[in-house]
Amino acid sequence: MFAAVYSAARRPLGLARRAVIQFRGMASSSSQQPKLERSHAPKTLTMYKKPFTPRKQFLFSEYEGQFTTSPAIVVIQHHNLSGAEQLEYRRDLKLSAQGARLMIVRSKMIKAVLRNTRFANMGSLFTGPTAIVYWRDAEAGVEGFDSILAVKQTMDLAKKQKKVVLMGAKYGETLLNPSMMKDFVNLPHIDQLRAQVLGVIQSPAQQLSSVLQRIPQRLVGVLQQKVDAEGEGKPEEQQNQQ
Repeated sequence: MFAAVYSAARRPLGLARRAVIQFRGMASSSSQQPKLERSHAPKTLTMYKKPFTPRKQFLFSEYEGQFTTSPAIVVIQHHNLSGAEQLEYRRDLKLSAQGARLMIVRSKMIKAVLRNTRFANMGSLFTGPTAIVYWRDAEAGVEGFDSILAVKQTMDLAKKQKKVVLMGAKYGETLLNPSMMKDFVNLPHIDQLRAQVLGVIQSPAQQLSSVLQRIPQRLVGVLQQKVDAEGEGKPEEQQNQQ
């Protein structure tokens, strides 16, 4: 009986230890992810000169990994989303926005991630309950993946969900506010832009070719008129000589 009570008392402690070990393993594996370029090295100790907990180290590395690998990051603010609504929103993003994923983030932690990087200005977007929409390398590497269309689809889904507000986004190295996002997603497709540029380049060449083709025709016409005029003038000269 004593053994049973002893094992029952140790069980919660064992679960806590396993959780710590799991977080340490996740933190060590996430430390291999790409890093953001920084003007200053990030802090590694708390204000009490102690190392950050494995959970905080994991979250820091996880957030940093999304900003370095995802082709785009959309920042949203969510207000009182129930568990069912959040689950439905995640499913809609995955199915309707080319595999997009939703991650609820800790504002202070993600601001620490963005500090002293080229994305530092995005820190002001993370106020209140915020989340990011991102795409993994696996989704972005699929043939036919269109990152601009994926952002547009994410914006359309945010409009349908009244408890979600668009705060801004990053696309590659470019930071976008909500109004810039609307202009950005309405840009013509890259194939359409290429066709327009090609048309502009080919248009002067076609005009020059048309002009060059007209010159010989005009020259032939002028020469023919001269020949005809000379031919009409010869009979008159012969009559005068007679």
